[in-house]
Amino acid sequence: MEHNEGKNSNLATAAIFLDIAKAFDKVWVEFLIHKLIAYKFPQYIIEIIQSYLTNRHFTVLVKNSDSTPRKLQAGVPQGGILAPIIFVLYMNDIPQVRNIMISLYADDTAIFSQGKTPDKAIVPLKNYLKYLEAWLVRWKIKLNGYKTEAILFNKKNDDWPKVKVYGTPIEWKKEVKYLVLFWISN
Repeated sequence: MEHNEGKNSNLATAAIFLDIAKAFDKVWVEFLIHKLIAYKFPQYIIEIIQSYLTNRHFTVLVKNSDSTPRKLQAGVPQGGILAPIIFVLYMNDIPQVRNIMISLYADDTAIFSQGKTPDKAIVPLKNYLKYLEAWLVRWKIKLNGYKTEAILFNKKNDDWPKVKVYGTPIEWKKEVKYLVLFWISN
């Protein structure tokens, strides 16, 4: 489902670009291990990943004095070569539903829907977001509703129905930046 395909067939394409708050910090190791087992990863790979992510500690510098070391319960090492791969593995079981296309690249996630009218493209996204919210809560992932954006690829620029994430309205934009590309509504 490409938005050009929709444009050529007079279908409206609606897209929501999800902003996952502190994405790489939200990978819970015990949940990730559970998912890797469900994906049937070899035990030795699971052990390597678990070793890479466990027994990590942090301290905070307060008034020239370090705090007591605390154990990290979640997150992947920032800038680590495995960080984007591990995050995608964590997100890989994102709910798939009919008529919704999902684009997942590291921590950049977009969902798309098409319909004969803008409303028919938007309604499936609204319904999917409700379903997705429950999945996100289960895996302790939070969306930043204020940074999440929506765009409608359609010939008309009208007022479209509100779409919400955790009760926060997502603003319809005329232009959205996603994966270093600018997506423009017309």
